[in-house]
Amino acid sequence: MQALESEPVQFAPGKVHMEIIQASLGSKGADGCAVLMRAAMIGNTSAVTALLERGVDVNGRDESGRTALMEAAFGGHGETARALIERGADVNACDCDGWTALMEGASKGRLNIVKMILEAGADVSARNKNGWSALSASARRSSKIMRLLKEAGAET
Repeated sequence: MQALESEPVQFAPGKVHMEIIQASLGSKGADGCAVLMRAAMIGNTSAVTALLERGVDVNGRDESGRTALMEAAFGGHGETARALIERGADVNACDCDGWTALMEGASKGRLNIVKMILEAGADVSARNKNGWSALSASARRSSKIMRLLKEAGAET
């Protein structure tokens, strides 16, 4: 994946910065997936939506297999995660280490994200390369998440 040739794209949460998005996607070497990942990482739902409307792949991946939904879940950006899910983000996609968005949300104690991803059909039994599940990832963070995952069918 190539990086943008110009300065790194910066998004302030809540700002669309359409000129930057258009310039980034129109420049030689631009990578819409990288711009989408950055916008999701900081919870810029407006930029995420604008990028998806311009055809950036909602399930695009970076070099480690991460998706924009994983970044939104990790950061606890519920509105951004919802926008990605509504536009077809794969809730069961996993990165090169086997981590899913559900595991990311659970590991950071993001109850609202975990609920949303479960409602979208996430596999509670998925395990990463180290054998961790969302349930084991949540063990140190939240008893509410653990209870929610168990109610959804997660086993220890």
